[in-house]
Amino acid sequence: MALLSAVSALRVSSGTAQSRRGLLKAAASVSVLALPRGPASARPTDLASSGLSKEELYAAAKARAEEEKVAALPINQLKASRAKLSTASDLIDSAQWTELRDVIQATTGPKLSELLKEGSFVNPEARSLTTKVRKDLFSVDKYAYSKQNFPGSDVFAGYCAEGVVPRETGGCKVKPVYDPAPLQAAVKDALADFDALIKVCEA
Repeated sequence: MALLSAVSALRVSSGTAQSRRGLLKAAASVSVLALPRGPASARPTDLASSGLSKEELYAAAKARAEEEKVAALPINQLKASRAKLSTASDLIDSAQWTELRDVIQATTGPKLSELLKEGSFVNPEARSLTTKVRKDLFSVDKYAYSKQNFPGSDVFAGYCAEGVVPRETGGCKVKPVYDPAPLQAAVKDALADFDALIKVCEA
């Protein structure tokens, strides 16, 4: 009812052509505006300024529902997972180890197997490439795990503080130098194998 009331308040310019992208943006904004808001955050002029008729808003909502349906297809979810996995390179560079492990798990863990099964993509070649992707990332996940600072643990125990050089035997140890190159190479291999997996699933 709130949405219909908002629609009736629109000031529509007749004959104005609306692009599909424009309709989707408008539908997204209307769906947010239709939610209950506090008096301080409500902006009643937003709907009126959108310039859409009731019919156009319904068309926008239908178009958005169709795009969501397409995005939910297994092959498109695979592509979305591949895009998400590509963020691993930046996470390695910024040493965000927990986030990195989360990305690896979300894109190559059980969900990947579920998508392959759902899309009927399970065949020897797809299984082989899935195994390769996971093998590529095993060393990355293992290294990220070793760098996680879990509550109650001290991953830097026994290492010297920044700038401190040990002078005596039995003193603190110099922290190992972090080299991201092998990890980045592994991610690159995994992305290439993921691309090959998508091609097999699209065939």
